[in-house]
Amino acid sequence: MNEQLSIFDYMQSIQPKEPKSHILSVGDKIGRVVLGECIIATVEKVEGLPDYPFYRTDKCCYTYEEGLHDIQELRRIAEENRKNYKTIIPQNLSERLTVEYAPRECDGHVLWAQIGILDNMLFWKEEVTYQFLEPYDSEKKLMKEYEKHKKNMLESFGNKRNYHIVEQEHPMRRLYWSEHGFYVDAEYVQHNG
Repeated sequence: MNEQLSIFDYMQSIQPKEPKSHILSVGDKIGRVVLGECIIATVEKVEGLPDYPFYRTDKCCYTYEEGLHDIQELRRIAEENRKNYKTIIPQNLSERLTVEYAPRECDGHVLWAQIGILDNMLFWKEEVTYQFLEPYDSEKKLMKEYEKHKKNMLESFGNKRNYHIVEQEHPMRRLYWSEHGFYVDAEYVQHNG
């Protein structure tokens, strides 16, 4: 009888096993540096044990190697890196509209969206997008885009009916200037320029 060898069995047969030390536990914090930001998450599940551990978190997956880094050191590196970028933290938007949607059935997470104007720039974040701050050279173009994103927030995505308008401005992240001519979340700039 011929027994088929899986890729994992093969990898184990050619690589000596090195025991993994310092495996994080559920509830531990883990981080990574993205441009000038230290993205910190909470471990929700450890998978791939014993030989190929990785972490599922409240934000995304992290590698075993990322779990070996000290969070305070990651924060220091991010702060140092930030000096190399043009950034802005939007606040005090005019013409602002902020909404929260009904909690998701799968995990109870509340998604939010916000739109507003900062000088000649349009801030917008729909419920499943990055945060953007886009400059416009005319008020007409700015207001046209404002109305388009407002409609998306209130009507277009998934036949929205279960939302409520929030009085206070939702805090916004530090945004990074991109090669595309607007400010956006660090993750977007890292992957898209």
